[in-house]
Amino acid sequence: MSTMNQTTAVDEYSRLDTKARVCYAFGDAACNCSWTMVSSYLTFFFTDMALIPAGLVGTVILVSKLWDAINDPIVGGLSDRTKTKLGRYRPWILVSFVPMLIFNILCFSTNLNWSTMTRAIWSLGMYFILVFLYTCVNVTYSAMPTVMTRDADTRSSLAAWRMTFTFIIGTILGFTVLRVVNHFGGDATAYTKTTAIFSVIAIPMFLICVFGTKEIVNIPYEKSSLKSQFTLLKGNSPVWLLTLAFVAWGFMNGGMTFKMYYFTYYVGDQLMFANLNTITPIFAAVGTFSLNYLVTKVKNKATIPAWMFTLYAIVSIACYFLPMRELGADGGSSAKLIYYIIGGAIPGFCTGAILGSLYGMVPDTAEYTMYKYNQYAGGFLSTVVNFFFKLGQAIAIAAAAWVLEGIGYVPNAAQTENVLWHMNFWTHIFVAICYVIAAIAMFMYKLDKETYAKMAAEIVARRDAAEQQ
Repeated sequence: MSTMNQTTAVDEYSRLDTKARVCYAFGDAACNCSWTMVSSYLTFFFTDMALIPAGLVGTVILVSKLWDAINDPIVGGLSDRTKTKLGRYRPWILVSFVPMLIFNILCFSTNLNWSTMTRAIWSLGMYFILVFLYTCVNVTYSAMPTVMTRDADTRSSLAAWRMTFTFIIGTILGFTVLRVVNHFGGDATAYTKTTAIFSVIAIPMFLICVFGTKEIVNIPYEKSSLKSQFTLLKGNSPVWLLTLAFVAWGFMNGGMTFKMYYFTYYVGDQLMFANLNTITPIFAAVGTFSLNYLVTKVKNKATIPAWMFTLYAIVSIACYFLPMRELGADGGSSAKLIYYIIGGAIPGFCTGAILGSLYGMVPDTAEYTMYKYNQYAGGFLSTVVNFFFKLGQAIAIAAAAWVLEGIGYVPNAAQTENVLWHMNFWTHIFVAICYVIAAIAMFMYKLDKETYAKMAAEIVARRDAAEQQ
């Protein structure tokens, strides 16, 4: 009887205190000790350090990312049906994060005495395992807000705290990674050592996340097949529009893949990439944290990312026309300053507001699905969004490597005019196109706060009525 009383006494609409929000945010900071290294440096590591041909790198990434996308719904469906003392999702993080960090390090390891094909197979194998383990950690982490509270604004705040911590660690990584790599000699083993340092730093942050949070929302455990969960997507417009925005974000990563090459060869100043990766997360943290205020001033959460996508597209086009060509480490200070502002600060703020908004909207789609189909699928829907994000990312990053191969890119050498033009185009214009698509999707998103509140109240009323029968 006492257990039942404790359960009913829980406030499922709890706004959560700052400690709970901070502990949750540490989880994504930890994840980004892997994600930032992989998304910003792995392709460059494969081509310029492991000396794997760019076309083969594209194939390696595509195969691994497609596998990553496929296993997302599987992990999401299984986690929705997981029942332990720690809850549904936190046990997955606890069991998976150490193996994930180990393979994070192994991805940035190679042996130049091996044949090209052996190095490629090794890279594929390590990355193949890493993406699965990252799924086990990050997909379940993303689903946690659905069971931490039902309060919509608090969920947005959790996303804001999450992204703020993400960008704080991103700032640290952006400033230090290439400098630490250069400190260790700038070769392949230097990347291995650098990755190992940040992987170790992630361990206590994961532990804080798991043991500093609670899963309090009472959602019945249902025995539903993975096939039946896919029927929840039919006519589910909030999920599909949100998914389209994430797909565009994934495709954008293809353009971002070119950034390391753009600054190394087009601008001629590799450390400018490190500096930009320092500036951007700082303003991204400001953008994310501003959501705590902005989200209370709009009737529809999608309004914020819609306009931020639009602004980012505009500044990305502007960056394409900046005279950055062969400025070198000592030249073009005015052009560099402008680029730091419109190519770093403004996109940073937009990125923070966008990601904080999008991840804050994912749990709302779970409530919409529960209202419409009377079936909970928070983890599954989170993985659906991640599936399409990773699918877009897989195609775009692989295509980026294939483009490099097709245009005649040669590692560690002077590049042709055609190669340099492509580096500029894909870094800026392609990214702008992706953001225009995402903006359109967000302007079409109709699940506003008033509609959500009515649905959430109806869901609770249904549950209470069922429990009284």
